Amino acid sequence: MLEAEPSPEVLHADPEHGGLRFVVILILFVNLIVGFLLIQLLLNLLASGTRLIEFAMVLSCALAIPLALSITWLVEAILKKEWHSGKTLTLDNAALTYTDPGPNGQQLKDEEQQISFVWAKRVNALYWYFKLKGYPRAGRERRVSEKWLGLACQLQQDDYRLIVFSYLPPTRAAKWIENEDSSEPFVEISLEDVYNQAGKKRRRSGSTRPKIDTELLTSPEGRYWLAEQKRWQDGVELAKKDFEFFINYIEQKNSASKNE
Repeated sequence: MLEAEPSPEVLHADPEHGGLRFVVILILFVNLIVGFLLIQLLLNLLASGTRLIEFAMVLSCALAIPLALSITWLVEAILKKEWHSGKTLTLDNAALTYTDPGPNGQQLKDEEQQISFVWAKRVNALYWYFKLKGYPRAGRERRVSEKWLGLACQLQQDDYRLIVFSYLPPTRAAKWIENEDSSEPFVEISLEDVYNQAGKKRRRSGSTRPKIDTELLTSPEGRYWLAEQKRWQDGVELAKKDFEFFINYIEQKNSASKNE
């Protein structure tokens, strides 16, 4: 009796997509208003006739903020599990397939919307990481601790290229950065140096990434800088757990290819 092939593993990319961020901000705003009104109503009912009522406005504001943040955090965690961006990475024994949603959320099957890396052929992997401090962070990077690290992987096969990244706390990142058995080492690059060279260290808006200096692109680490530049434009983010699963998968497949 033949053993059944293991089911493909599907990883949902960009967990904090634009639609979710917009809804979360809206929910936070509503929670602040509703929380303020409810707390003020309770204080008027319970503290009427006492000196506490004189501070009802201040207390309502002070209590509404942590209450709204807590409720919003809980709702966001639930939404992340149920509301996906539509971008997926499908991992199986034969290939890794990346699918990007087309118009109106429909997944198209043309070459621009779906690419596959077939393990029967050579797949080149490139790993790098960077610190999240020393430069004006923007977007998603602002929502994680500056003590964390950004880890990224570029896969390339023929004309296809895919860049996947995530943000990990130092203890979890060390597992990959310090792994001497990895098929490719994680090489550190410094975004602080890029911003310093571009004269943007003091820039606070963080709306535009600086241009990477030609000297860096032609340096021994130039391929990592070129990949990082592409990550800013086309990178695909995974949640921490999914990124670790992804790297494990890549390492297993690369090891198997070398042993064949």
